[in-house]
Amino acid sequence: MRCDRLAERLPGVVDGVALEPAAAAHLDGCLRCQADVARYRRLRRELAATRHLALQPPPDLLDALDDGLDAARWAPDGSDHRRRAAYLGGLAATAAAGVGGALVLAVRSRRLAG
Repeated sequence: MRCDRLAERLPGVVDGVALEPAAAAHLDGCLRCQADVARYRRLRRELAATRHLALQPPPDLLDALDDGLDAARWAPDGSDHRRRAAYLGGLAATAAAGVGGALVLAVRSRRLAG
């Protein structure tokens, strides 16, 4: 068995899926595949550790989106529609980046504390 044929089944090993004998024998003797399984286990532990985090959008995000939608809805001629759509898209991307940044900081601070 080759590593590239086994690679797609390695996440299942972490979840307890049994491998056929040839694949299990390869995993027992291959340091590369064992390292991949160890990485999947570490990733699973880190994701499980973040389950308790309650990620909330910034408090003013909904107000800003609502204001932007109201402005776009009541535009007299609709000429600024694309600009307003880009503005709202930028707000949404900023919020997503903020939530992602909060998640990264939480994971890093937890890792440093633990």
